[in-house]
Amino acid sequence: MPRTAAGSATDENRSVRDPRAGVDCDGGRTADARKLAVMRVLRRSGAPDLAVRVAGEADRGVPVVLVHGMASDHSTWRRLAAALRARGRAVISVDLRGHGRSGRARDVYRLDDFRDDLAYVLDTLGIAVADVVGHSLGAHTALRFAMLEPSRIRRLVLEEVPPMPRDEADLSEGIAMRATLGEQVRGLIALARNPFPVIRFDGRMGDQIVAEFDVCAPHWWSELPDVQAAALVISGGEKSFLPPRHLQTLSEALPDSRFVTIEAGHSVHRDRAAEFVAHVDGFLGH
Repeated sequence: MPRTAAGSATDENRSVRDPRAGVDCDGGRTADARKLAVMRVLRRSGAPDLAVRVAGEADRGVPVVLVHGMASDHSTWRRLAAALRARGRAVISVDLRGHGRSGRARDVYRLDDFRDDLAYVLDTLGIAVADVVGHSLGAHTALRFAMLEPSRIRRLVLEEVPPMPRDEADLSEGIAMRATLGEQVRGLIALARNPFPVIRFDGRMGDQIVAEFDVCAPHWWSELPDVQAAALVISGGEKSFLPPRHLQTLSEALPDSRFVTIEAGHSVHRDRAAEFVAHVDGFLGH
């Protein structure tokens, strides 16, 4: 049975208009709502509200849940979401806490809180099993969830997932989430095109999350074999600040995993969108 994550709902949900969807919805299911995308705000007491974009019927079949990286939001997945919807898949695009339309943490941000937020989204939307695609922080969040509740993830796509350091050698190499100059330039270009994710981002988060990646966690690696989902690990290659060999090592630690390199840098889905969509679509199937 699905586990209820931290925080209880004060009301079932509140749906708001998504300008890209062209529909208003009060939370009820209609024929149009099955086809069009609706933004829903999942309200909670004792934890930040969570905004999700739902396209299709989330409680039918195996939906695809998309989880963005740090300082981004659900809109980063537009191309992939459109491709998946064309295949008839229901798609849920999440705004993590401190991002987009979701609420902010009262004090600190922790990696396990993002994991529990993902569990809450699935529980609230009535999703027993899902395919999950995550980028960077979102990929790490998805992986933590798959380690905690392995039976609830069927397929798992991990784009540029930052691993926890195993030892002092990993720490000294600096494999945490720190952008290179090239990544910063590409990020500025993306910011000029769509500034809203960064404007809505809670900047307190950055140092807090990076600090968690600066602690050796050999136990995290020992729990990777608990993941039951088939996984696709995607590296952005040598342009990325995450060394590809560390992602390949992570892939090899998973019981059922493929490893792919696309020379794009940290944001493969943004900078090599067509190749990314092709790999993900082929892996997820129907």
